[in-house]
Amino acid sequence: MATPEIINIGALPNDGEGDPLRTAFQKINNNFAEIFSTGAFTYLGMTTGNTVNQVIFETDANIFTQGVFQINSYVPNTANSQNITINAAINNGANNVKFTAFATTVFGNYLVSNYNMDLTGGNVRILVNPNANATIEHFVSAQITFNEVVLGMPLGIEGFSGDVLGTENSIILTTEQPA
Repeated sequence: MATPEIINIGALPNDGEGDPLRTAFQKINNNFAEIFSTGAFTYLGMTTGNTVNQVIFETDANIFTQGVFQINSYVPNTANSQNITINAAINNGANNVKFTAFATTVFGNYLVSNYNMDLTGGNVRILVNPNANATIEHFVSAQITFNEVVLGMPLGIEGFSGDVLGTENSIILTTEQPA
């Protein structure tokens, strides 16, 4: 994340020492562009059966630059679950995606899923290869950097229509209200 551009307001009102209005508003726009180029998302994806390459995440490759995904995959009503972190990036030609998966923590009797990524139909996708013939839920938390400003990008938690978002000391705070 880039360093925020601080507006010089001078020592006293109208002392002529602060930034001119045009410069101040350019700094404001630049600061908001930085905020809107990164999105934080959470959502729940489901896979059924053990068919390979089931999609649990998909986004437009033309704007995706890189992302960090934390995924908790679990078989409901069992002790079988796992957590994994995936770092992914797309190349400059937007025709190839590479990823590194690490920090897998397994609970229960077996590894619930294996993961893959591809770029198909102009979209970056996370694919799941379940290791059980069962319904598996995948809770995905993602922080994605986009290569262009995406104004009005939603920030919230899927399934919660009354999200209230704010910041305090550079920490994003949320208040969720069920949909």
